[in-house]
Amino acid sequence: MNRIREQKTEDAPQPKKAAPAARLPRGLVSVLNGTFLTKERVLGNMPFILFCTALMVLYIAYGYHTERVVRDLERTGSELKEQRAEYITVRAELEKLERQSNVADRIGALGLHESRVPPVKLTVDEDQLTDTRTP
Repeated sequence: MNRIREQKTEDAPQPKKAAPAARLPRGLVSVLNGTFLTKERVLGNMPFILFCTALMVLYIAYGYHTERVVRDLERTGSELKEQRAEYITVRAELEKLERQSNVADRIGALGLHESRVPPVKLTVDEDQLTDTRTP
């Protein structure tokens, strides 16, 4: 008897189901209106949920901190390049000004002149040193 019924139901055209209305799933609705927070399972796991939330907040804060450190490093690197370029420029100017010919020209304006006699090394014996000292 069941076979006959099964054959009849298989042969008979089945009515088409109407398209479901655009509805939100029950789980999503309970999350949006906050009723899921009152369920006993959620309340029992609340410490773990709070721990996970704290970890997420810390992870976001660490990301912001890392971005700030990277920006500071880039800014410091560019400042270092500028300071190095300035150092090289100033050092080159100083070397140019310290040349003997440039120094001689500048002291000539003060009325001084460059000595053409090379310096002489004076040597004094130990016994002469003791004679010249006054007690």
